[in-house]
Amino acid sequence: MFSPMFAASGQPSSMAVFSHYDRKANEVTAYFSPRASMLAALFRAQPCEKPSGDGIGLLVGNARSWEILFPERKRRAA
Repeated sequence: MFSPMFAASGQPSSMAVFSHYDRKANEVTAYFSPRASMLAALFRAQPCEKPSGDGIGLLVGNARSWEILFPERKRRAA
């Protein structure tokens, strides 16, 4: 569902979805960037504070979204 919305929006670097997997709770939490709010609404996602950039991964979106949405996060060497 992300791809068509992303394309229709002009592929903004600030449109992304990140995820975090909590092993203890066996639960995945998704963080939709503000530019992905229309997609979040389709999943009935609830608004929340932006999470820390640690412990999450980019699920869909442009790789530049890291530096735009989480500028405080240091880029890790691959």
